[in-house]
Amino acid sequence: MNNKYVVVVENLNKTYGKRHILKDVSFKISHNEIVGFIGPNGAGKSTTMKCLCNLVIPDSGKIQICDVDLFKEKEKALSYQASLIETPGLYLDMTGRKNIHLISKMRDITKERVKEIEDFIGLRDKLDIKVSQYSMGMKQRLGLGIALLSKPKFLILDEPTNGLDPNGIIDLRNTLQQLIKDEDISILFSSHQLGEVEKLADRIICINNGKIIETPEVISERFSYILQLSDLEKARPIIESIIDKEKIQYISLDNVKVSLENQKLLSELLSELLEKGILILDINKAEIDIESVYQQVYGDKND
Repeated sequence: MNNKYVVVVENLNKTYGKRHILKDVSFKISHNEIVGFIGPNGAGKSTTMKCLCNLVIPDSGKIQICDVDLFKEKEKALSYQASLIETPGLYLDMTGRKNIHLISKMRDITKERVKEIEDFIGLRDKLDIKVSQYSMGMKQRLGLGIALLSKPKFLILDEPTNGLDPNGIIDLRNTLQQLIKDEDISILFSSHQLGEVEKLADRIICINNGKIIETPEVISERFSYILQLSDLEKARPIIESIIDKEKIQYISLDNVKVSLENQKLLSELLSELLEKGILILDINKAEIDIESVYQQVYGDKND
């Protein structure tokens, strides 16, 4: 896979009768990135996600997953991704372990991978009781584990915190953060829990009335930094080789603001600057208040 993006969505359109549900929806998702997908009910979040899963076929547009065209090579593209759309589909009269083993046999998953997943989801002895006795949080963990059996490169989660109590939400957040550390995977998740989006997402994508919202006032990256450098002129080509120009703002003779897709880019940038003899005199991080962003984009619309 040569592309820097795991997912590329270009100009998706979808209509139901006279309703134009998706209007030229376009976005990209990078490697090892957690992206929050936000918007009011009916904005187009679920339809977009179902298009990514090939559950809904758009009228026009293009989707690439790991450089593979979803509509031209469906099976290959879908082999790179997994999803949890709405409630996990589980066999309630079977134990959690039997659910995992059944799916693993259907997908020809190794015993070693099955053991990794059983350890990762952390249900321990609860794996040997029937799923009908599970809490919603336990079902989410089991569903997530089953989705991860085939080592997908891209994971789609539609409202994963729905029905979870506060402890379940914290457990899910910790699980997803650990997942990004342990596996080569990118995640797109939707949620009405804006506080959770802020804690978990590297970046947010806003959608409203079927359109991706891109305005100068709304910065979609969660992580923005102001760097004070010893030689900004010398640093300029280095910065622009790592970060897209539209995400760079030269503030003064020695200060530059950069908006990043993830924390790894910051480490890469700082290492490169230091290697070229440019000193980092000061660095300040500015996190976006996602609730303020939401109000700015959507006003007082009720979720």
